[in-house]
Amino acid sequence: MGLVVSIEKILKEFTLKAQLKADAECLGLMGPSGSGKSMTLKCIAGIETPDKGKIILDGKVLFDSDKNINLTPQERKIGYLFQGYALFPNMTVEENIHTGLKARKMSKQEIENRTMEMLKRFHIEELQNRYPRQLSGGQKQRAALARLMAYEPEVILLDEPFSALDEDLREELQHEIRNMLADFHRPSILVSHNSKEINNLCNKKYQIIRGQIQ
Repeated sequence: MGLVVSIEKILKEFTLKAQLKADAECLGLMGPSGSGKSMTLKCIAGIETPDKGKIILDGKVLFDSDKNINLTPQERKIGYLFQGYALFPNMTVEENIHTGLKARKMSKQEIENRTMEMLKRFHIEELQNRYPRQLSGGQKQRAALARLMAYEPEVILLDEPFSALDEDLREELQHEIRNMLADFHRPSILVSHNSKEINNLCNKKYQIIRGQIQ
């Protein structure tokens, strides 16, 4: 059944009108800065609240303005990779990965096992005791991806994941994210203003201009 989004949100410059459907695929959302790309992701994740509409995941209602349903971000099980990665600065890489797992009420041993699995998967075992300020841009992204995937999300949202990286590192991490999404078999949405990134990673593409998805 996948992810179905049909929402409206009144913004200062325009009204965002987002209608999207994603199954087990990566959907690309491309547009200039300020066009509503990130706001669309925030509404799906539950960080922002639409003025009206519905968001449904595999038949489960995450948001419905008519029925006054609005699940919290924690209840939605959505993995969100923020543009700046949003790692907790006062926590090590290992502790950052722990945060999402603790919310799932896993045992200490389960948390340790899952964390080590993610550290190995994203090749950052040697970074587990470092703080975000001690990491390069690429290392920060790998740490953020490890935290995201440790949570076992039902949807992945990627907000301009390569914008802060240089060209060589960008291509390397695109390859890594492509492999991650190929193994995910769930809906994912990539936001970018770069058509090459969208073409390399996404199965379907949409253009968004002043809140209108085409």
